[in-house]
Amino acid sequence: MRNSKTLRRCMMAAFALLVLPISVLAAQLPGYGQLSGSVSGSEPGVLPVVYAYNTDKDVGYTVFVVNGKYRAVNLIPGEYDITIRPAVEQLEGFTSQSEQRTVAADQSVSVDFAIKDIGLVPNYIGGYPAEKCDRDYSDCGAEIVSYDEAYPPGPGRDVMERTCLGCHHVQFFPYNQVRGYPGGRAPQDKDTWAMTVDRMHQRVEGAPAGKASYFKTELLPPIDRDVVIDYLAENFGYDAPPRLVELESEAELDLEALEKAMFIEYIYKEDPEKYPTWPWSHNVTFDADGNVWNAYTGCCIIRTDPRTGDATAFEDNGGGSSIEVDQSDGTVWYSGDITRENGGGSSPGKPRSTVKHLDPETGLVDNWVGRPSNTQIFDRAGNLWMTTDGITKWDRKSNSLMHWSVPVLRSGPYGIVVDSKEKVWFADHYTSGMTRFDPDTEEFTFFRLTPEEPTVMRRPGIDSKDMVWVGTWASPNREVDGRNIGGALYKLNPETGEVMERRLGIEHSSPYKADADPFDNIWVTTDNYMSKYDQVADKFTHYPTPTRSDTLKTTITREGVVWFMYRNAGKFAGYGATSVALYPDKDKMTTLAAYHDEESGDFLSSKYKGPKPPKVTGTDMYAFAPRNVREYEAWAIESGLPGPDDEAAEGFVDPKEKDGDRY
Repeated sequence: MRNSKTLRRCMMAAFALLVLPISVLAAQLPGYGQLSGSVSGSEPGVLPVVYAYNTDKDVGYTVFVVNGKYRAVNLIPGEYDITIRPAVEQLEGFTSQSEQRTVAADQSVSVDFAIKDIGLVPNYIGGYPAEKCDRDYSDCGAEIVSYDEAYPPGPGRDVMERTCLGCHHVQFFPYNQVRGYPGGRAPQDKDTWAMTVDRMHQRVEGAPAGKASYFKTELLPPIDRDVVIDYLAENFGYDAPPRLVELESEAELDLEALEKAMFIEYIYKEDPEKYPTWPWSHNVTFDADGNVWNAYTGCCIIRTDPRTGDATAFEDNGGGSSIEVDQSDGTVWYSGDITRENGGGSSPGKPRSTVKHLDPETGLVDNWVGRPSNTQIFDRAGNLWMTTDGITKWDRKSNSLMHWSVPVLRSGPYGIVVDSKEKVWFADHYTSGMTRFDPDTEEFTFFRLTPEEPTVMRRPGIDSKDMVWVGTWASPNREVDGRNIGGALYKLNPETGEVMERRLGIEHSSPYKADADPFDNIWVTTDNYMSKYDQVADKFTHYPTPTRSDTLKTTITREGVVWFMYRNAGKFAGYGATSVALYPDKDKMTTLAAYHDEESGDFLSSKYKGPKPPKVTGTDMYAFAPRNVREYEAWAIESGLPGPDDEAAEGFVDPKEKDGDRY
């Protein structure tokens, strides 16, 4: 922390308001307002933001205060709460201030602030608010302690850093309370810790055919197993108080870049009486009309017009760890089975779905029954590829699902993308690598990326040169100059196998998604930041997000606007579904609408020009074709794992062998 800085008092707050006609700026669109002002009393090392919240539309604008000034453009007219507050992930703060004003179309509102009470503030690592828990818990507070206090040095910590922290966030173990993902876990005693450790490094009895343990057994020899179990029981036992690991250093920020930037967040607040479980946003995408679609897990699918802030909820369609709009017909595909009735799993009395297909015009939804999917992406032929417990394809021509099991130990397919050669790539989650699937030959090729294992990889991206990018959401503890620098961004050259690693420079960072914009910058989501990696300059630019939260999948417009969502802000900070846009340069805005870049994977379905699929009828769909049962069985046996159950495979005919045709 900046121990050299002491608590300082500044001048009392002042507020001034002036309404003027808007000057001519390239960024300012007709029919919208503008907000600007001066801020006094700040000091070097303090980063204020101004948050303007439209109470009529539930739309918020966030801009950074740089050199005592701020400016927000293209505000939807309405009544506003205007607040100055510290940016997230800072070690110095001040007292927030708010005022209410009206912002009219084609008018400029000027609001000046004076900051007071600047001083050191306790802060912690991670993207979820510590002061609130979910609706069933009244007190989920926690003490903020140093990393060494939370994880006392010794052999037990060495084992944890080599194994457990390769997959779990640094806050997962010390919080020690039941809480929504990824904030906590149920308290455990020594016996339950022993069961947990064994489940991680040994293959669980009754596991699905061909499935291995979460990480290699040899990484945890018997002597280390006993050491780590004792350590877990002693430091994270049943009665251990909830703690949070302290934030000790701030990320290096580029104030010139922050001065240009602006966030706009569109919030949909569900009825808490109707949805007793906390929903959270997981993924956004765009349709051909410039609307933004949000997969609001546990509640509904949300369509928002960013030009007006108007939102439409398609209720009783909760789920959606991924969502894609078919650009050829406007229908919406999304995954997930989380429902408001049970908070998870399939709906009571209904078969579990692989993917769901919504027709916005009728509101009808087809439920494709089978293995639950995580992520979807279209190819140029209009087929939809999904990660499940393998990979699954909705084949447009036959209107059926095809499935392949993945012959890679600990694969756990997660994020999925399609390159320019129509090869399908997916993150293997627990394998510290990526796998490429060739739809023509049906062959899998695995690429190891990280020098250590286990590491967790979630959502990859591909740039214009077909370089594959992915981040490690968690990784074994690694220090540079005495500072933990967390997860990393990796680039894979598929032609040479060469791998490049770049650390984000954010303490205990957890990169979730890597995504290329139209200019081949790589945008990385991590707790409390949206980070841009400039390939030419070989440097990161970090943008603190408007509120503390973990951020998940990005979707980037043809103009380079980065859309994402908050997850735990919605769950713990009183938000609803959030669809958030980061404009890296607000003076280059030409529209508030969101359109896919024509070369992006999300736009590939627009290149399909064939007949439309059958109409959505609101029924359960069952057409399903396993593809590589025999090959996978042979691989599993060769790898020393139980193969598919004989009874399940009995009478099965490989579709590839049926009359020489492919489904």
